[in-house]
Amino acid sequence: MLTPLDISGKEFSRSLNGYNRSEVDDFLEKVSEHFEAIMREADFLKKQIVDVEKKLVDFQTQETSLKDALLVAQITATDIKKKAEIEADRILKQAESEGQNILKEATESAESILARAKQDADKNLDQAKTDYKDILNATSDLKRDYLDFKEKYQHVLREQINVLDRLVVKDELTD
Repeated sequence: MLTPLDISGKEFSRSLNGYNRSEVDDFLEKVSEHFEAIMREADFLKKQIVDVEKKLVDFQTQETSLKDALLVAQITATDIKKKAEIEADRILKQAESEGQNILKEATESAESILARAKQDADKNLDQAKTDYKDILNATSDLKRDYLDFKEKYQHVLREQINVLDRLVVKDELTD
């Protein structure tokens, strides 16, 4: 490869009808400077290409990492969703079971309370019947006692009337 130093250091042989030496030297110097600028730019562009290629590789690596992370996140999200659904089903079943147990206990408690209330009501009814019979018997006894008393009192009153009637008759006889 030709370098700017090769161009600027190039010597030409002399010939009789050759080119103007100062023009050739000036032109070679311009070509050398221009060539040197192009080479610097080429080196700069090569470095930029290398940097861009490195960045591209980094971006590709990041892209791969991001894709992997996204895939892991999707898998994780799916797993979490499945676990959440399973947990929700478990909680729902547990709640239904607890609800059924509570309902069963409430039903049993209500039935027990109802049975006790019925027993109490039956006892109270039996007691009321017994009390009613006692009251009827007492009323019957009172009626009997009243009738006995009335009969005895009427008898006493009749006897008193008879005594009074006799007294009145004696008073009339003594006058």
